[in-house]
Amino acid sequence: MPDGTYWNQEIETMPREGLEEIQTRLLRDLVDRAVRNSPFYRDLYRKAGVSPGDIQTLADVRHLPFVDKYMMQEAYPHGHLMTPFSEVREFHAATTPTRHMFPIYATEKDIERWGERCARILWMAGLRSGDIVQNAFRFGMSTGGFGFHYGAMTAGMTSIPASIGSTDRQIDLILDLGVTGLTMMPSYAFYLGMRAHERGIDLAKESQLRVGLFGAEPTGTQMKERLGELLGLNAFGEYGMNEFLGPGMACQCRVERGMHSWADDFLLECVDQETGEPVAEGNQGELVWTWLSAEATAVIRFRSHDMSRITWDRCMCGRTHPRVRRIFGRSDGALSIGGFIIYPSRIQDVIHQMPELGPFHVLLDSLRGLDRLLIKVEVRDGVRTPSSELAHRLTSAIRSYLTLTPIVEIMPPGTLAMGEGTSYRVLDYRRGSGRYGAAD
Repeated sequence: MPDGTYWNQEIETMPREGLEEIQTRLLRDLVDRAVRNSPFYRDLYRKAGVSPGDIQTLADVRHLPFVDKYMMQEAYPHGHLMTPFSEVREFHAATTPTRHMFPIYATEKDIERWGERCARILWMAGLRSGDIVQNAFRFGMSTGGFGFHYGAMTAGMTSIPASIGSTDRQIDLILDLGVTGLTMMPSYAFYLGMRAHERGIDLAKESQLRVGLFGAEPTGTQMKERLGELLGLNAFGEYGMNEFLGPGMACQCRVERGMHSWADDFLLECVDQETGEPVAEGNQGELVWTWLSAEATAVIRFRSHDMSRITWDRCMCGRTHPRVRRIFGRSDGALSIGGFIIYPSRIQDVIHQMPELGPFHVLLDSLRGLDRLLIKVEVRDGVRTPSSELAHRLTSAIRSYLTLTPIVEIMPPGTLAMGEGTSYRVLDYRRGSGRYGAAD
């Protein structure tokens, strides 16, 4: 049972040696189950010349090859499933660089574990049994809203599965029900607060909000301070990936010196993005995750492409689990748009299906705190199809493939500036920077 500061004090404050003993046992069991039950991993490890018997210590994880979204899409639909499908109780999916989804299966045990680690996070941020949590992460095939929904219920809190949108109703719920905690994207939280001001409502003074957990987008110190002032709460950054039933993978504590990652659920490595070799603790590298406690879905040594640092130094809050420092970029050119990870190559794949269209620009900006996706694409010489028809077709196709609705502008031939050897360009005005994306 929870006691004061911690939801599960024994686990959250366990010495590193004890946590690594748990990790070693879980890793050996995971690799054995993956080889026995997952055709994808069985074939991958056979080709790599490794077997479950080679995994005796945590350091032996380096014998196992990395995986990423490009590789895992080859396992679609059931290649990395480790249990009979009849034991699956929930199915989610993550985006990949191609049309295939990355399936995430969850058994009853997986869902219980998910609720447990999200309960720890909610408790760590200062929420308690009896609090009312309004959850405005998306509910759907992505895992966004479900983790904190289960976590709130596990921790004895009331969960409001509001999802994103219907902002006026969200504001009314906060006031009418006495909501004390929010979970949502930071950009949407900012929009919600500004919309409240438009209605003459100061949530910082008129609501009972105390805690906000914000993720799916970068949540820097300035943004957290602005949200704290706008909404009248303590703002915390959290981290999760659909491939691991995120959220619930890591979150800031009240000390706010990095995000605690739960070592009894995940093995976290930080490697050189070029060589794949581990970097010294505290040095910059790419985060690599292994889902140790998973029962249904095998995800072992997954390259997240998130660049950061990790440390095992004991936090002033008393928690001993490794901490992820600020995510300062990605190594694969992927874009975070409104909480979705989008690959420009996927937009290119869609445009290539329309022979009337040629090179394109992807432009990102923010309107009142919300991300916008604008695509400017050249029409080819000699095409007589009306621009309005081409724009409608491309908008519908991208919405179908990426679940995002862009603003599309059809441009005359030769009007878009392109980089040498590229067929598209990415311009991200949210951060005031632009960069080129090479064609596949």
